[in-house]
Amino acid sequence: MTDTPGVPGGGRRSSDALPPAHSWFAIEWHANGIMRIWEPHVSRLLRANIFLVKGRDRDLVVDAGMGIVSLRDFLRPFTDKPITHLVTHSHVDHVGSSHEFGDDLLMHTAEAAMLRNPPDDWRLSFEEYPEDKRRRLQAAGFDTTGLLIAALPHEGFDYRNWRVPGVAPTRLVDEGDVVDLGDRRFEVMHTPGHSPGSISLWEPASGTLIGGDAIYDGLLIDTLPDSDRSAYCVTMERLRSVPATVVHGGHRESFGASKLKKLCDDYLSTF
Repeated sequence: MTDTPGVPGGGRRSSDALPPAHSWFAIEWHANGIMRIWEPHVSRLLRANIFLVKGRDRDLVVDAGMGIVSLRDFLRPFTDKPITHLVTHSHVDHVGSSHEFGDDLLMHTAEAAMLRNPPDDWRLSFEEYPEDKRRRLQAAGFDTTGLLIAALPHEGFDYRNWRVPGVAPTRLVDEGDVVDLGDRRFEVMHTPGHSPGSISLWEPASGTLIGGDAIYDGLLIDTLPDSDRSAYCVTMERLRSVPATVVHGGHRESFGASKLKKLCDDYLSTF
């Protein structure tokens, strides 16, 4: 399956007559026991990837989408082991259901405060966004009108009542730490730039890189208040040298080694 086409940002202008979604999540299985999950009815801007990584002793869930529908409930048919949940960074499209995995939740210390106390201005309508946030997104080329969803998760859903609950991480991770699933070991890479505590996961044995929003095949956002372009350039130089055979980014489809190098080179060429 591939992402549902759509405008790069805004959605319906009103919730009137929004259709109920037949299924809120879409999935795609990859090699090495990795499932990509996304929310096709969320606007392109916030349509982030979630990954389920199957392990011998534990399963790993990387990021948690918007939290409009329970991610944990959705995953029940696919996992029968304890779950470790790792958050690549604390932006709204990656932490919505993180509170459902609070028994074993990992993230970088620089992002922990926002995970505990999510901003009150996270909404499902651009009309409720602060003006300065809308201007920054508009400057990056995104449509910031209307709703951020194109369907209802169920009849009677009121988008105005949606909020992301705060949750405290159980373990803070940083460069060089390891996420151990029994038969699989992912190394934590601190890859700041998009946000100060962005992290990626590298599995040398399979050549798998899970990049979060540090890298994906789309417009890389470095204009947020906590973005750092200088740090992003260092991250891109580093990611360019990772001998990955497959890259699972924070948004859009997964890709291979040549695309990884091209995306890094394209970003670096703008400076």
